[in-house]
Amino acid sequence: MYAVISDIHGNLEALQAVLADVPEAAEQVFCLGDVIGYGANPNECCDIVRESGMPTITGNHDIAVVDPDTNLGWFNPVAAAAVRWTREQLSAENTEFLRSRPRTMQKNGALFVHGSVRDPDEYILDGATAAKNLALLRSEYPDVRLCFFGHTHVKAVAPSPNGSAAENGVLDLSANGPYLVNPGSVGQPRDGDTFASYVLVEGTEVTYRFIEYDIARAQAKIREAGLPGMLADRLAAGR
Repeated sequence: MYAVISDIHGNLEALQAVLADVPEAAEQVFCLGDVIGYGANPNECCDIVRESGMPTITGNHDIAVVDPDTNLGWFNPVAAAAVRWTREQLSAENTEFLRSRPRTMQKNGALFVHGSVRDPDEYILDGATAAKNLALLRSEYPDVRLCFFGHTHVKAVAPSPNGSAAENGVLDLSANGPYLVNPGSVGQPRDGDTFASYVLVEGTEVTYRFIEYDIARAQAKIREAGLPGMLADRLAAGR
């Protein structure tokens, strides 16, 4: 058994709550990137990820913070402001840690990407994009049955696991694969669900976990740091 988390975005309260929920039987926790950006605790979140030794890939916000040559014109004004603030906060040790992370990773018969199979920065938000990535997954990674992706902050599975058991958030993905699986976001959900989410994986059985955390405290820290207020407000709406 192992766990997969994604898009922490500097939300320490959410990260701590999620990791406290991961069962001892889980051998590893894999992180799909965007450890930082948006939230008020970039160093604390990086410290936890780095010191735990969890296998981690880099996300677009991680790159934007540690690479000063990143064109922030690709980010909306709120996201760009968060990147600039985080650059001023991040320690040299954590900067180097994020800079040295790979963009993709393959382990335990699974592929781990931030955005998609074909582009680490691509958003998989519709069936057509998912289908193209599934085709590439079949041709380039024929032995991979599960590909975990993040970036969208929206829980998703493609293709739709028809006939799979879905009780208690458990999906049987043993048939009709390969599958693309998005565990949702730890630190900034955008699917209307305010819970931090992640998945537990055992073979081809994937279990979604939905975790309550201290949203009010995370919001207060964002406001106290002088970050855009929208970043605090959206946590209470899951948007």
